[in-house]
Amino acid sequence: MRLVQYLDGDRQGVGVLRGEEVIATGYADMLTFISDGEHALDQARQSLATGRPIRYDKLLAPITNSGKIFGSGANYLGHGQEDPDWVPAGEPQWDFIKLTSSVTGPYDDIVIPPADDVIKRGPGSKAKFAEESGFAVDYEVEFGVVMGKTAKNVRREDAYDHVFGYTIINDAGSRSVQFHFGQRDLGKNFDTFCPMGPCIVTRDEIPDIRQVRIEAYVNGELRQSELISDQLNLPDVAIEWLSSIIRLDPGDILSTGTPAGCGTFMSPPRFLQPGDIVRCTATGIGHIENRVVQGTARTHQVSEVGRLPV
Repeated sequence: MRLVQYLDGDRQGVGVLRGEEVIATGYADMLTFISDGEHALDQARQSLATGRPIRYDKLLAPITNSGKIFGSGANYLGHGQEDPDWVPAGEPQWDFIKLTSSVTGPYDDIVIPPADDVIKRGPGSKAKFAEESGFAVDYEVEFGVVMGKTAKNVRREDAYDHVFGYTIINDAGSRSVQFHFGQRDLGKNFDTFCPMGPCIVTRDEIPDIRQVRIEAYVNGELRQSELISDQLNLPDVAIEWLSSIIRLDPGDILSTGTPAGCGTFMSPPRFLQPGDIVRCTATGIGHIENRVVQGTARTHQVSEVGRLPV
């Protein structure tokens, strides 16, 4: 099944897709649906068979209240090798956490805040890329694995039994924050920097995820393309690795790394600009598409900015 979250006025719900139509399941949010296990899936199957399509205002990210979203370091050889400073770790790399406040819908805007407000990134800044590119925002298409059961000390041969389904993530980030004194978590967690969706495809729909291809396009230009089989460590390895340290709960998400082709490592670098459109796709799941816009919300008025510390 293909499951979505939708908004109709001020009412949120979980729907199951029948072609392009959305059928209500009776659940208000995806985390509750996932936590309800087989009962929820049975309800969705019944809705799919007998329900009528609903009208709604917009699709939300398919899950908006995960407890934890784990971000992978270099998990494709090509992505690691495009960074001249990369040193292979010899073990799975899970370098940061994405917060739910960064999650946005599959077709919502990616908002770059003013770079001359509290955090200054522009002329005169010592942060990498900031002088020419402000926040230096980059895209990263990633395959998202959504947990369906609690997992603690799970062996890799049993790992997929704990998976609910799969989705698409654009792990956007500000390189001039991420690379400045190692502030990876901050750089990855600007509001709107985690577009996700358009749905969660249940695990049974994609029996061999190794054949899934993920791709990223910027303004129609193909930038990234790779099979999941090319990952250095597949999701079963990640689940074994992470669950040996941290309990994974239903609704937790593993964002499993990005292929080569990020703007950061092009010559010269090509960071996202207002007006750009980023489209991320995955075989068997669909696509998300997000326009980049310049945000205007500020902490300090322009006349005050000159008095702030750099």
